[in-house]
Amino acid sequence: MSRLVFTTAAALFVGVALSPAFAAEEKMQMDHDAMMTSMDHCGLPMGEGVINALDVQKSKVNVTHKPIESIGWPEMKMDFTVLKPIDLAAFATGERVHFLLKAEKDKSYSIAAMCSLDVEDGAHEACMTHMHDVAMKAVADDGRSCDVEGKGDMPGMGHSAHEQGEDAHKGHH
Repeated sequence: MSRLVFTTAAALFVGVALSPAFAAEEKMQMDHDAMMTSMDHCGLPMGEGVINALDVQKSKVNVTHKPIESIGWPEMKMDFTVLKPIDLAAFATGERVHFLLKAEKDKSYSIAAMCSLDVEDGAHEACMTHMHDVAMKAVADDGRSCDVEGKGDMPGMGHSAHEQGEDAHKGHH
């Protein structure tokens, strides 16, 4: 009987001791999910999805993406043109990706940058830093500055961290 009480007490203690760590990880994931579904980056919509098909020759990709609230899109499967210099040969069917959309003159959207979620964290973070650079260049080319929905720097994706060479996308995955 005392062994059962001790085991139960130990399990409760471990659960209470670890709960802040689990809560912090869960909150970080929830914050990331909210960012990916409701926010733009530098005014450009961001999405997350799974690659269904690739056409490297035509620079086209078919993706089933989560909702992209910033442009009013529900979860759906659709084709996108992929802008250069994205190398579609580096991606595979079934791969999970983050992507940055750029509005075209015909009101359609093309993928301006794309990062795999199915790689080591360091590779994903490096790609996300590149995605940030693509977004900054795209808005600069349009004569605007990178301001995330009028809020200035977004926590974890701020320009001050980027300019200082810190990992601006720490904790993305």
